Amino acid sequence: MDRILDRKHFRALFADRAIVVADLGPGGPRDLAAGVNEAAGRGDAVLHTRAEFDALFDAVARDVAHAPAADGAAVAMADDEGRPTPAGIMVRACLDASIGKRELFGWPMCQVEISGWPASQLRPDEPVIADGSRLSLSRADPQDGRRVPPPADGGVLFTSTTFSLMNSGQMTKYSPKRSWKVDLDPGDDDDRIVGMARLNLKAMYNDPSQMREALAWRLFAAAGVPSPRHTYARLAINGAYYGLHSLIEQIDKRFLGDRFGENRRGNLYKAYCGSLGCATLEHRRGTDGDDSGRQYRSSRHPGDQTYRLKTNEDDAAVASYDDLATFIRVINGVGLPGGDGRFNTDAFRAEVEQVFDVQTFLRWAGVNLLLGSWDNYFASPANYYLYNGGHAGRARDFATDPYFTFLPWDYDNCLGIDYFGTKWQYADLLDWAAITKQYWHRDGHRNHTSRVPLVHNLLANPDFAQYYLDHLDYLLAAHFSPPAICAQMGTPDGDGLWRRVSQAAYLESDTPHGAAFTGRQFSNDEVYQAGYAQNELRHGNALVPGIYHYVKMRCDSATAQLQQLRRRYPAGASGVTFPAAQQPPPP
Repeated sequence: MDRILDRKHFRALFADRAIVVADLGPGGPRDLAAGVNEAAGRGDAVLHTRAEFDALFDAVARDVAHAPAADGAAVAMADDEGRPTPAGIMVRACLDASIGKRELFGWPMCQVEISGWPASQLRPDEPVIADGSRLSLSRADPQDGRRVPPPADGGVLFTSTTFSLMNSGQMTKYSPKRSWKVDLDPGDDDDRIVGMARLNLKAMYNDPSQMREALAWRLFAAAGVPSPRHTYARLAINGAYYGLHSLIEQIDKRFLGDRFGENRRGNLYKAYCGSLGCATLEHRRGTDGDDSGRQYRSSRHPGDQTYRLKTNEDDAAVASYDDLATFIRVINGVGLPGGDGRFNTDAFRAEVEQVFDVQTFLRWAGVNLLLGSWDNYFASPANYYLYNGGHAGRARDFATDPYFTFLPWDYDNCLGIDYFGTKWQYADLLDWAAITKQYWHRDGHRNHTSRVPLVHNLLANPDFAQYYLDHLDYLLAAHFSPPAICAQMGTPDGDGLWRRVSQAAYLESDTPHGAAFTGRQFSNDEVYQAGYAQNELRHGNALVPGIYHYVKMRCDSATAQLQQLRRRYPAGASGVTFPAAQQPPPP
């Protein structure tokens, strides 16, 4: 914190943060903040708007520093000898009582309430803008036995009347228990929740344990893969309980700013199965020989792009998709001699490392394969992001000199959830495509396998394969083992995810074996059997093993495969020490 703060820098100190009044110590700091909240607040129990921070600065200057706070005035946070002044002590207390995204996603549970929502719009396929409705968010006690309890300690922490609401997801958009997307973009920055313009509330419709996605995001964080944060939320609409949901951080401009700093203004692509098929990252060339960005976007179906640009869409100078074309050209070894042998060359490795954060991707690949998550760049392939933020010190040149990072998304189908008769826990560590035949057989594509050249080509390079396998070894030893996963879940009787989810999940039904009134497809007894007892469930065309048993089978298979592969790839030969973290882009 600077020794002298003016109004502008005071506001910057709390950018994308909110001061929770109840978290301030009793006495001066809380009384001052409460007074500001009452005079300039919006009916919640935090200070987070520009008007509130301006009013707080004025109050600190006037009542604590005893100095006028006209525009341009400054307040001393420390004296000439570096000792904090009363104003500095006050501001430090406010900072300590403030929350940002990290703290919000560190809550064990929150409660999202929407009141005054029209009864005719409870299944919105498209965004419906609120008209007289109110959104509120508060902390919640996971052990509270009431379906819609009043706000827990701290009161309502965020509230807004400017938002839109819609159901979200592809496979679950029309399921009985739906996922929701709350979009605060119709408002201004003051409507954002610690900088977030969107709340993703996922119904976990396919997961009887209610813990799979939480485990997945924790593993990615442990592997140093830039990925969304996760916590849980109870959802209530018009006073009715809509059940337990996963709250997932949106990958958007704020996410990019948090993870990529000065390289935050690049091109973000989301991968779908669209007008060009699924997002395989295969090289495309037109009949005229053109393989520029035009090959990766459809002018005939602009609303159904396979690779959809989510940032800079209206900037013609950088929205040509030429950066994506460069990336795809490189990872497919276009222009290199040697046929399939070109991937096993130093030239291929050097070219890829110039345009792609390979090590982060290989760490993602190891986690993803262990999770058996197929609905991403594996079987589909879709449901992932690619971000080009450019090189360090040359962020403005990202369109012509790209550097991409792979970002994971959508992990409700993992850890044994399957609809195709595929035993994902036995997938080959190096030949991903081999296990996808049954996935494609369901659509009548006999002997078809998924095309994932980004995995296939990189793992054909011995240096990349060595890093990938060494990291898999680390994951199996440190994070992905039956004891490690059970410790995360807290089963049978530990303090883990199960204690966070069980009460809110049980409240979705009145009886152990009856249907959940929220539309969840699993009874309370099935939630217990899958989540606590870790038993296998067969439900419709889905066979869902207990997470513990899936992890044991996956570990046994991966360990056996590694023992064979170590003849070619000796343990530790990459020379890398794990855990690893996301590194800044190269210059």
